[in-house]
Amino acid sequence: MKKTGRFFITFLLFIWEFPQNLLGLLVYAILKGRRQVIRVEHEKHRWFIETPRTGVSLGLFVFWTASGNRFMYLINDCRMHEYGHARQSARLGPLYLLVIGIPSLSRVFYRWWYFKRHKQNWMNYYDGYPENRADDLGGVTDPRRSDFKKHFR
Repeated sequence: MKKTGRFFITFLLFIWEFPQNLLGLLVYAILKGRRQVIRVEHEKHRWFIETPRTGVSLGLFVFWTASGNRFMYLINDCRMHEYGHARQSARLGPLYLLVIGIPSLSRVFYRWWYFKRHKQNWMNYYDGYPENRADDLGGVTDPRRSDFKKHFR
């Protein structure tokens, strides 16, 4: 695709996903100021920003961490998962923060609470909405799922 076409698509995504892009810019500025941006790559009309420990997708900004990987057979499953959220964002536009962001953040808070109370990780974090759908859209497959073998034959 020509540069003009890529720019036009990115511009439309910026407008369509404006609330999350605004938050993404803010998070990027904070992480950059704290020197927590390891690398930035641009692909699929998104900026993939590697950080030491942050994984969140906010519009055009996909923050991911290698320390967030769950599966040894996937090199960047955190990146893939967050890209799945980016695809959800592209579909929902300004509704993303309400429909995906709030439920996802609720699961994060529950996971923190669970760890504090039980002194172990909550193993079902990725099994429910909207995390399971983000995995599907990003190409992350869990070996516990019944459809795992069709992805890795």
